[in-house]
Amino acid sequence: MRARYKSIIAALAAVAFSASMATAAEVKLISVGGAKVPLDKIIADYAKATGNTVTATYGSPLTVPQKLAAGEVYDVVVQSAPAMDDYARSGGLKADTRNKVARGGIGMAVAPTATPPDISTPAAFKKTLLDAKSIAVGDTAMPNGSGVVIHAILENSGVLDEIKPKLQVVGLDPGQQQIAKGEIEIGFFNISEIRTFVKYGGPVPAPLQQYTNYDAAVTAKATAAEAAAGFVKFLASAEAQADWKSSGMEPVH
Repeated sequence: MRARYKSIIAALAAVAFSASMATAAEVKLISVGGAKVPLDKIIADYAKATGNTVTATYGSPLTVPQKLAAGEVYDVVVQSAPAMDDYARSGGLKADTRNKVARGGIGMAVAPTATPPDISTPAAFKKTLLDAKSIAVGDTAMPNGSGVVIHAILENSGVLDEIKPKLQVVGLDPGQQQIAKGEIEIGFFNISEIRTFVKYGGPVPAPLQQYTNYDAAVTAKATAAEAAAGFVKFLASAEAQADWKSSGMEPVH
């Protein structure tokens, strides 16, 4: 662990962050909930290495843009690439600070006592969908949300029309609570958002998998711009990869 923190400090120096380490700063972050689990880990590493703090606000893919549009002030934003494109067009970003940081796929959740059905191949995935009595999915009306991605996966599987009567549109936690209680047989969510009170049944097979790509950037209204820029670079650094990976996401460069 000590060696890891030494490497983190070295990485921060490599991204020219040493100047902001001299005086502790507070970085205000707003992020979509899909990145919360890895970000909480990365924030802890960053704080230990630098003495700076990150105050994080998390929201849905709908509420994060709403908060930003309402004029709420944050130093760093993390959200999907399409949402970041929209925010950039409105002049909300310091464009030269934008970094790709990670991508997240979709996985299956089942009840904690259940044996997960096989979804390791497209054929097995289709069979599981057809055999399931009920399937939890996200809302396709949520812009840039997992429901849109899940719907595309199910459509590409070729069995969407056959399983439509079994689909139940759910909220993130309420849906997984229903799965945990046995009220819904299986469900599909961002892997990084599958809760510990259900059992993770594995990712959608590679030929059908689709991803949400997440970017980070300093906002145009940032009040701690130097520290914020260092934090964004750290999110995309090699030292942050372990935290992205441990949360079921893939770092991107």
